[in-house]
Amino acid sequence: MTINTYNIFIVINMSKKVLDINPKLNVGDNIILLYMKGEAKSPGLKGVVTRINNVFGEDVISVDWEDNSKLSLLSTEDAWALDNSIQIKESDKNKWWSENLEIANFNTKVITDFLIKVRDSGITNMFGASPYLWMGKERLEHEFEYKNVIREDEFQEVLDTADEVQSEMINGCIKILEKENKELSIENINRYLRKYSEKLLMHYINVLS
Repeated sequence: MTINTYNIFIVINMSKKVLDINPKLNVGDNIILLYMKGEAKSPGLKGVVTRINNVFGEDVISVDWEDNSKLSLLSTEDAWALDNSIQIKESDKNKWWSENLEIANFNTKVITDFLIKVRDSGITNMFGASPYLWMGKERLEHEFEYKNVIREDEFQEVLDTADEVQSEMINGCIKILEKENKELSIENINRYLRKYSEKLLMHYINVLS
């Protein structure tokens, strides 16, 4: 399964054991979405299994989602858990924050607000949203130039704040590099942009979970 399970395990746990991702399902099971490839569905969306078909060795799971959509899950690409099996523990959140104190070098409110705009625009599944933190307006416009953006007003809000967030990301990465006495090279800045965009996405997930 090509899923960044680190992102899932770091914020979602069962009370006494690691979350059981993609358990065997039956029609009528209540589930919670963890990841859906290529779709703008946020983790935590709940649904009820209505049908399960096996197509060439892959389970295609029909679901009635609470947002009234009926997108199917694919067992080889998507991730889910049984409803009521997930418990987000405050101690786990506190541990994550204590291990990632460097994010204090960023304006997390500005970044979280931007990620909410990305979510509302529907342009990506949120597990794939971290690059948008450092792309900037021009690159974002180029990426979506030939794509059909359904929520144009919401996407415009993303574009309007993309440069501000890019600047916040660069400034934060420079602060961390200076504190670590590392060279302020383009290579190091780009490497830290990618590293800390992932961490700030996890901060966003922790805040909204």
